[in-house]
Amino acid sequence: MRLGITRLARAGAIAAAIFAASNTLGATGQPVFATLSEVAFNLAAVFSEARVARRKIVETLIVAIQAAG
Repeated sequence: MRLGITRLARAGAIAAAIFAASNTLGATGQPVFATLSEVAFNLAAVFSEARVARRKIVETLIVAIQAAG
């Protein structure tokens, strides 16, 4: 769980940095909305990774309980 929070915080910091640099993005010709869409996609990937990690933890606990019982 702590790893997921760390990744979420990192993704949030990156999103804030990209949004703060929107003037630079405009100068390079990349639309801000396209960049924000990419950030949203990355956040979705982070949440997906967190879900997979939680599932693996639950599966490990189930196997451990079955082995003990």
